[in-house]
Amino acid sequence: MGYAHYTLSDGREAGYGVEATCDKSGCETKIDRGLGYLCGDNPEGHRDADEPGCGNYYCETHRYGEHDCTNAECGKHSADGNSYCGLVIEHDGPHKDTNDDLEFTETESE
Repeated sequence: MGYAHYTLSDGREAGYGVEATCDKSGCETKIDRGLGYLCGDNPEGHRDADEPGCGNYYCETHRYGEHDCTNAECGKHSADGNSYCGLVIEHDGPHKDTNDDLEFTETESE
């Protein structure tokens, strides 16, 4: 399967080749429906309480904590800016970059 264009089980078209606008109500920012704009890791939404994401697509302004996500990502970045926390917001324990399986405690905002 390619990731430029595909259809989700709910009938929505997705992929980095699909032009769209941010899913935040009232926002007209142009995005694509690729994984870079996806809230969470799964376009179908989260499968359990420990998995972040709602399966909608948001611009950089609204992706982290700026929309009504039922299981928002933490989104904190490591102090060096190389990792971001992909765990559920307000999680217990250290932040974790779920892409690299790397844990970190210091963040840019601290």
